[in-house]
Amino acid sequence: MGKNFLFICFGFILLTLGCRKEQNFVSKSVSLQLSADTIFLDTVFSTIGSSTRTLKVKNPTDENLLITNVRLGNGPSSYYRMNVNGTSTKNISNVELLANDSIYIFIEVTADVVGSSNPLYTDSIIFSTSGKIQNVQLVTLAKDAYFYLPNAFLTIANDPFPPIKIPYRALDCDAIWTNDKPHVVYGYGLISQNCSLTLLPGTEVHFHAGSGLLVDEGGKLLIDPNEIGDVETNPIVLQGDRLEPAYENIAGQWGGLFGGIYIAQGSHGNVVNNAIIKNSTIALRADSTDALNQNLKIKDSYIMNNSRVGLYGGFGNIEAENLVLANNGLYSFFALGGNYNFLHCTFANYWSSASRNTPSIALTNFFENAQGFNDIREIEKAYFGNCIVYGNNRSEFGVAKLNGGDLNYKFVNALMRLEKNPDDKSYNTNDPLFFEDCMFNNDPNFMDEYNFNYQLDTLSPAMDAGNTTDGALVPKDILKQFRDFNGLPDLGAYERYE
Repeated sequence: MGKNFLFICFGFILLTLGCRKEQNFVSKSVSLQLSADTIFLDTVFSTIGSSTRTLKVKNPTDENLLITNVRLGNGPSSYYRMNVNGTSTKNISNVELLANDSIYIFIEVTADVVGSSNPLYTDSIIFSTSGKIQNVQLVTLAKDAYFYLPNAFLTIANDPFPPIKIPYRALDCDAIWTNDKPHVVYGYGLISQNCSLTLLPGTEVHFHAGSGLLVDEGGKLLIDPNEIGDVETNPIVLQGDRLEPAYENIAGQWGGLFGGIYIAQGSHGNVVNNAIIKNSTIALRADSTDALNQNLKIKDSYIMNNSRVGLYGGFGNIEAENLVLANNGLYSFFALGGNYNFLHCTFANYWSSASRNTPSIALTNFFENAQGFNDIREIEKAYFGNCIVYGNNRSEFGVAKLNGGDLNYKFVNALMRLEKNPDDKSYNTNDPLFFEDCMFNNDPNFMDEYNFNYQLDTLSPAMDAGNTTDGALVPKDILKQFRDFNGLPDLGAYERYE
């Protein structure tokens, strides 16, 4: 009895489903509700696709509607691609749209501007509903570019795990990159031994995720070596290859195992002037076992918005003038041994993407080797003259010293955010061997630190707080203005003029 009853019920359900009335869709002239009349896609490089934009299409009626046709105006030759309600197409007919319901159209573009005099690429999505025509304009700016694609692998042992393979390409020896169009790097671009790479003012370099530059022993990176550029008007910009506005200041977009720009040991005489290096993992790393010879001189530049470290010195020799190191996830400057000289630099770390428990500047004279023992890497000199070291942590300077090795540093006429007597007694702010004529925990009053403007406000205590000895070595500020010697130079990279 029970089984017969269940069978009857099951048969009734099938009968009911089988007799369900099918949805009817009418074809009539209707004005669809469109979420936009123009869709602006990202600026893109030729042959590289954009991110996806979305268009919402709503049926405003109480009837199920059949959209006669949805197509791209430029037809099959269009560089735009669309997905209509789950179907990838450039022309689709009889699109069903339920009463008072919506569908979504996803749009992307890969634009080829080679040979084109107008890089502004446009098209439209055309909707036809029984003679009623509507369209949505599509607009994107496409840039032609030089592309550097990997053609070899660097293999690194990783026992007991499989070896790590890093894609790279050896760049042309003594290449000069100009500003006529952007340069896009995939994998690592290798500056080989006895070769150089020169970047001229106004040059844009974009790196794909996991990409960067490797400067080999004897190689040399020369960014505006003749100092003819200006960081405000025609900087050399090194950043990721995502051009949409949402990625303008997103850290960690480029830089692989070696970080962004890696200067290997034995590479000397590298120069960086009038550059903006941003949105990497470790932006710039200089390694050397020969710290007496200078790895790098960097001047009138910004290193900012990097997910780990702005400037990393691995027993290197670095000289910096008018350098702004800002908003880095761990350290703005990290030194593992070496020789360093910073004059009129601004360290401003207001990192807010995640919690940060590390100081802007960290100095250490040892590291743990693969066998678990500590190896000494002495900091022979770390000098900071007329600098600002500030941020949103209680202490923006820290040292980690192992006895048996030197860790020499000195701040002269610096404005610092620093707890004066930390529990570990790693430094003493009252010791003139390390801190001379410094100010502690006075807000420098930047113009707008959360919008990356580190110029001084009129009430800044950093005004006229520098010494003329260091000021005379850097007579112009990062904006090429002469420092005011009627009084005293201001601290940091900027000179304040009323």
